[in-house]
Amino acid sequence: MRLLYNVLLVLLSPLIYLAANLNPKLRRGMAERLGRWPDPERIPPGKGRNVWLHSVSVGEVKLLQPLITELRKRIPDTTFFTTTITPSGREVLDGIAHSRKDVVASYFPLADLPWAVARFINAVRPLVYIATEAEAWPNLLSQLKRRGVKSLLVNARIYLSNKPAWKLALTKMLLRDFDRIVCQSQEFADAFAQIGVPREKLTVCGNIKSDIAPETWTKEQVVRRKSELGWQQRKVVTAGSTHPGEEEAVLDAYRQLRSAEPSWTLALTPRHPERGEEVLALTEKLNLAAQLLSRMGEGEIHDIIVVDKMGALLDYYRIADVVILGGTFNPRIGGHNVLEPAHLAKPIITGPHIDSIVDQVTRLREADAIIEVTHEQLAQALQTLAANEEKRLNTGTRAGAIARSLAGATACTVRAILEELGQA
Repeated sequence: MRLLYNVLLVLLSPLIYLAANLNPKLRRGMAERLGRWPDPERIPPGKGRNVWLHSVSVGEVKLLQPLITELRKRIPDTTFFTTTITPSGREVLDGIAHSRKDVVASYFPLADLPWAVARFINAVRPLVYIATEAEAWPNLLSQLKRRGVKSLLVNARIYLSNKPAWKLALTKMLLRDFDRIVCQSQEFADAFAQIGVPREKLTVCGNIKSDIAPETWTKEQVVRRKSELGWQQRKVVTAGSTHPGEEEAVLDAYRQLRSAEPSWTLALTPRHPERGEEVLALTEKLNLAAQLLSRMGEGEIHDIIVVDKMGALLDYYRIADVVILGGTFNPRIGGHNVLEPAHLAKPIITGPHIDSIVDQVTRLREADAIIEVTHEQLAQALQTLAANEEKRLNTGTRAGAIARSLAGATACTVRAILEELGQA
């Protein structure tokens, strides 16, 4: 299967290059993706002390910050070479790299092409390679293994339901060269074992996202931000990381809420900010007063703001009185980070599709710290919370307590990494 994979890569490489150059997101940083950095001095010196950390996009890239912080304490004189695939992920990595001289940011080798992979490994000469959640690239892992470089998949998760046998066989092939897989839960560890990953390679540490607690704003900071929006006397619903099909449900629920509670506003935050115009058009069809955040002028006041700026979601979670979690009303997504609003002690409404966050939602559910609804139930749930301040505060307080109780995954993961390196 590995031979067939590489034969297909070689045969398809002209098309891969063409498709990448036609795709604006992949065309950006193309030289880096091929291992030809415009500024070679940015690349680590290759003294065998470099840690290569990889995450596919923004959500996973955020996991790297706590890992780097903990690894820096345990492995001194180390350069952290960080990679991602998407431009939005690269922006986050650049922010980390600009604040630390021992962090380098780059795009990941294009499509696992063997020659690009070889250039990366020759330049970085990693002590260890660490990928997050579900990133497995056969050529990279195979070349690392041949060179004796340890590789780990951390914060790992896997779903086996409704997957045909050939997909499970392919997944097993993709994972076989990892030296260790550090799982988010025992259920995920059991799933990895079920497809043939040896138990001795599996460790359970929890979800690193549980350790990433966003800074909580003071009342004065919340008041200041709401004043900037003209929402001083208003209550706020923040719908975070929404996808196509979900915005319609949120807007319909909000329209019904406004009929009963006219003082409520909505910060609608699509997962992909470039969809701002598309989401704004939905509000216009429903005759709702809205504006893009990027177009907001001084003194403008709108009932609905479509948050179309990268990195702004947390601010709107901080000022929220109720949070609707995107990705949970879309069966193909299965939810996004529920712990960010939970750490901020916000009452959270989710839809029925929580496959990607099932462990955290289960803990929240057990503590009566979350509201789970269908599309049809969203409007009523929103109105119930809006009318009951005590319920909002109590639900949020319980969510914050559960989020804090889940901490510790980062330290556990670092211990597993050090064990593989023989430094525990």
